[in-house]
Amino acid sequence: MFKTRLISGIVLVILALATIICSGPVLLVTLIGVSLYRYAGIISGGGVVHEGKTNGLEIVGYVAIVIYYLAVAYLPVSYHLPAVILGALIMMSIFVFTYPKYNNKQIMTAFFGMVYVGVMLSYIYQTRVLPGGAFLVWLIFLCSWGCDTCAYCVGVLIGKHKMAPVLSPKKSIEGAVGGVLGAALLGAIYAAATGAYNPNSLIHL
Repeated sequence: MFKTRLISGIVLVILALATIICSGPVLLVTLIGVSLYRYAGIISGGGVVHEGKTNGLEIVGYVAIVIYYLAVAYLPVSYHLPAVILGALIMMSIFVFTYPKYNNKQIMTAFFGMVYVGVMLSYIYQTRVLPGGAFLVWLIFLCSWGCDTCAYCVGVLIGKHKMAPVLSPKKSIEGAVGGVLGAALLGAIYAAATGAYNPNSLIHL
């Protein structure tokens, strides 16, 4: 089991590196695929889909994610939020006109699932296409992974004060502080290492 997970993890990292380096349509299509896959998991776990049967609410979520990504890639930024709002309006219309087929929880799961995977993951693409994005995009992964790792290590070593005992009993205040400081330190080290090559670096200002 461990060997399988290790190999699959290595393959996924290689694919992530390749798509981010390629950028453009390759990265866009990859992120759309990942977002749709993650969205399917969210709505299935959130009770939007029952017994694997596709429904209108699910389809709207998929279509809204694709439309949002296309707006991000090919339209001015003023069209990005309207794409999300359009998805929300259609979902609410489905809720009203098919009532009581769906409940409040299903609608909220469908909408926030769309925002969580579609909008959030899109910032990988939006950062990558910025001037100097080839350097900036790695901060997303470096800081998030670094924060998790540092928070875990500090929490295990000196964590004593629970941050959210009911919601997440294993997390500590010491770990949270360690994670933030660790991410900041890694970001500073990365900036120093790439500053001479990044056109957005303060070195060039």
